[in-house]
Amino acid sequence: MKIAAIIPAFNEEKTIADVIRAAQETDYINEIIVVNDGSFDNTERIAKNCGVKVISLKTNQGKSGALEEGVRSTDAPILVFIDADIINLSSEHLEELIRPLLEEKFDMAVGTIDRSNLGRFFSWLFEKTESPFAGTRALRREFWERIPKKYKKEYYIESVLTYFAKKYSLRVKPIVLYGTKHIIKEKKYGVWQGIRERAKMFWQIFLINIILRIR
Repeated sequence: MKIAAIIPAFNEEKTIADVIRAAQETDYINEIIVVNDGSFDNTERIAKNCGVKVISLKTNQGKSGALEEGVRSTDAPILVFIDADIINLSSEHLEELIRPLLEEKFDMAVGTIDRSNLGRFFSWLFEKTESPFAGTRALRREFWERIPKKYKKEYYIESVLTYFAKKYSLRVKPIVLYGTKHIIKEKKYGVWQGIRERAKMFWQIFLINIILRIR
């Protein structure tokens, strides 16, 4: 069964090569697509040097738009969405994410970063609260295609995927990607810009959840 990894990337020159390498070392993955979402750093060049398919968008479309472009470019029945800023991601993590779908026990698997350093309670708490918004997932193409296109243009696609998975009664498996972490926004963009980006993210997550429930 063909499995495609889709990696949306906006200015991720520091981590994109390692993320691609993890996907390349994963036996289950047959195709790797990096969607360069209007980056103005070296993300595009690095991705091309890794020998994978690169789709370059002239302007930033946001994660939802980038993922949609990636899905359109493949006919794979299983899709693996991978955040481009994950640190310490391995092929073992991705295989763990994909295996529940291959075994037909689940319809989607969601990978959250490792919070075990915070202690047992907070690790459990973050796993529960972050899982709906985690960006690294394996899912069936048919599920993606059932989601109305109007929700693939703005805001945060993770909330949309979580909402419709529940609405369609999908079997969802949360998985902790032990040993992984993200580059925090304050480090990626600088303190003040990072704070603004974080506030924007939380606002958009809040807003799309309200819109989904109203509609």
